[in-house]
Amino acid sequence: MKKTLPLLIVVGLISSCWSNNNSDTKISNEKTTYEEIRINYSLQNRTLRMLLITDLPDDIKVTVSVSRSYWEKGNSSEYAVDYISEQSTIGDWKKEHEILIDDKNWKSDLARKQQELSTAGLGFDVDRVSDSIEIYAVVPYSNKPYPNFKGKGIGKDEITIHFPIDGTVVMKSKYAYYQSLQKGVTYSISETIPLMPEFEPSDPLAAINEMKELVSGSRITILSIKKKNNTPWYEVNSTDPKGNNTGKGWVNSIALIGQEILVIN
Repeated sequence: MKKTLPLLIVVGLISSCWSNNNSDTKISNEKTTYEEIRINYSLQNRTLRMLLITDLPDDIKVTVSVSRSYWEKGNSSEYAVDYISEQSTIGDWKKEHEILIDDKNWKSDLARKQQELSTAGLGFDVDRVSDSIEIYAVVPYSNKPYPNFKGKGIGKDEITIHFPIDGTVVMKSKYAYYQSLQKGVTYSISETIPLMPEFEPSDPLAAINEMKELVSGSRITILSIKKKNNTPWYEVNSTDPKGNNTGKGWVNSIALIGQEILVIN
């Protein structure tokens, strides 16, 4: 005789299966892809007002920047200096932000970049500056898991606004690299350096005793250049920060490493 399950047990099993299928359906209907991230902005005078329109969750990280590009002499690559660049959240940028397009600060930041790169031997002169600013919003890969934008890949938006820079930009770098000082040019040094009396002294100990120190803010005018073991040595005429003559001598370029060497004339 066949054994049959009681009707109550059968009904219970059917109910359980239906419940599991319903739960799976609920999960699959949850939103896992996103439609857009879009910059909304207005620009009045020099004030940029902007926010993000997006269906992304508020806790997603986003990087927002406003910048202007420039090009270096002898280099076709495009570079940028930011008016603002920050990482925050979608929730923060769904609210309107006010950003001042401050060209005075932009020029100062460009000059600072020239200064820092000159110290590293990568100094440059500016060839031209863009007549536009760029607004950029991107969802970085540091978000885990990364949001799925319907197969579009990375979530970003970019807008270019024609907005010429106010005033003029100093194109030529004000700073020099320690190995590339030029004959006839005057420079200001930022740290104390030794001034040797001779390039190749016959009595090194006597030369050390006659050595002078040029303090921060001193100026050196390059009279001639010689090399010793592929290292430039500069014959200079020097003055102290007050303009008093401190004499002629030789400066080893190695003493200038890491200095801010300002071009005077």
